[in-house]
Amino acid sequence: MENILIVEDSMSVSNALKVIIDEDLGYNGVIAHSKKEASEKLLEYRGKFAVALLDLGLPDAPNGEVVDFVVKFNIPSIVLTGSTLKDDEKTFRNKHIVDYVIKESGFAIDYTLSLVKRIVSNREKKVLIVDDSKVFLEQAKMLLDRYQLKVFSAEDGVEALEIIKDHPDIKIVFTDYNMPNMDGLELTKNLRKKYRKDEMAIIIMTAMNSDTKQISAKFLKYGANDYIYKGFSDEEFYARLNSSLEILELFEQTRDKANKDYMTGMFNRRYLYDAGQEMYTRIKVREDDSLAAAIIDIDKFKNINDTWGHDIGDIAIKEVVVILSKLAGDNSLLARLGGEEFCILLRGRTEEEVKDLVEKIREAFEKNIIKTAKCEFGYTVSIGATFDMGDTLEDMINKADKALYNAKENGRNQVCYYED
Repeated sequence: MENILIVEDSMSVSNALKVIIDEDLGYNGVIAHSKKEASEKLLEYRGKFAVALLDLGLPDAPNGEVVDFVVKFNIPSIVLTGSTLKDDEKTFRNKHIVDYVIKESGFAIDYTLSLVKRIVSNREKKVLIVDDSKVFLEQAKMLLDRYQLKVFSAEDGVEALEIIKDHPDIKIVFTDYNMPNMDGLELTKNLRKKYRKDEMAIIIMTAMNSDTKQISAKFLKYGANDYIYKGFSDEEFYARLNSSLEILELFEQTRDKANKDYMTGMFNRRYLYDAGQEMYTRIKVREDDSLAAAIIDIDKFKNINDTWGHDIGDIAIKEVVVILSKLAGDNSLLARLGGEEFCILLRGRTEEEVKDLVEKIREAFEKNIIKTAKCEFGYTVSIGATFDMGDTLEDMINKADKALYNAKENGRNQVCYYED
């Protein structure tokens, strides 16, 4: 669980923040009402806080001294202030200060919590900065580091494409226009051939001049999501960044609702046939690639529900995800077909490798024991698999299903392969 340090002398404000941090975000809010208490909490938790919320006007630190103290621990910090950014500009621009919140604002608590959530969730998000100015790269990298993002940098479009090839999960690209080898416009065109606007955000950074509007319009026409003029303030940079991250997350949530099973978080039948069809079609025409399909079914699942209840049955189903995710490895597409039945598509593996993996999966379930407050139980699975790609993906999955039927008929807790 993430720990969030709340240093605020107002009990009503600090308690309100803690309640929402604990209940709505699922983190652990740790309150300190003074600089002295903050130092005690930092010692108690060994400085392990994901974010710190810092009031500038504490009884024993009336001039923001707590900020200088806390940032020594390299904790991303949000300043809580009753004044404006201009008044606190020097403090705000400290390299570990992410943002500031004016407490008198009616939106203060909501905005603070959105920042906390953003900083914690950013740790696995990747951002690329593309600019031929090393000074500007360092400046932009510093701003992104505050937000706990994984930052990559490139000095032109060619280098940027190489980085994205190695890190295809980069979510946001900030790019300059004028660069050697490949400019920002060509980079944008290349990226849009592979990534849609709802998969990767491209933000253009341009100098303010007479051609700026035309340049910005060109970029937007070729697929840029947004643009920002150089000379931007920290606040504007973060506003553009947050806006793009939020939009990408909304798109991702929408895709998840359509493509993922609500209970397990696994891909659903619909996604299996959509994404699986692309995989199937590519492999079907290649002689140097292979595809295998396996269907896993929980043995006597009805007995689990009848004996322990549907809540335990749900736990049993979720356990399938844990085991399959651990063993399946890369080049695998996992999906829940429905009920207690699951499917794996395995790409680029020999028949021997597939057989070895499928047997490991069967053994893992056979040995696994699930412990809950209500009971302790285990179960086995039956697996049907095929290497025969058939005429269509549906045909291939049907062949694996026929093999599964044989595994069930032959006594369960075993693997059967399709035979024509």
